[in-house]
Amino acid sequence: MAGEGVLATLEAGWQALAKVDAPKAVIGGLAMTAWKHARYTRDADVLVAIEAGRVDELVTALSVAGFHARHSPPLRLIDGQGIVQFTFQPADALMPFQFDVLLVTGEFQRAAVVRAVPWPLRGGKTNVRVVRPDDLVVIKLLAGRIIDRADAAMILRENRNDIDFMRLHHEVNRQGIAADYREIWQEAFPDEALPNLG
Repeated sequence: MAGEGVLATLEAGWQALAKVDAPKAVIGGLAMTAWKHARYTRDADVLVAIEAGRVDELVTALSVAGFHARHSPPLRLIDGQGIVQFTFQPADALMPFQFDVLLVTGEFQRAAVVRAVPWPLRGGKTNVRVVRPDDLVVIKLLAGRIIDRADAAMILRENRNDIDFMRLHHEVNRQGIAADYREIWQEAFPDEALPNLG
């Protein structure tokens, strides 16, 4: 479950990134919390639609707010995904938390950020935006780890009424992950026929 420290880290990071003119959305473990599946995490992950050439704006905005870049130079590429990792120690926290800024890669991620919906943090003190559950399923399946696949099945099961299945099925076909999707569908809904993905 998301503790106060990681939520405070997200809140501070989100407010700092407000100074950077770029759409953004929460992904990762905290997005799972937003979509009815709280699990423990010490990382706050935000996907930002910004070009690599503007990374210095991100670093400056977050550094002023007390975040510390973990690497020099700060931008790293992991499996083709640009990422800038920071640490942040909220007031009263005994240890720092991680804040990862991922740079949008490709049309799907850019559209997912635009489609993101409001999520009130910490009793509504701060409103952030979180990717929709259908987009989160795709993000999790593309990540491909066992825990991500389990997360994707849980998102399907817990958020069925909020998912745009037409768009989700189009995207899993487009991304070439239809077989993986069928497997997590079976895990989420073992008594239901597999969807016809076209």
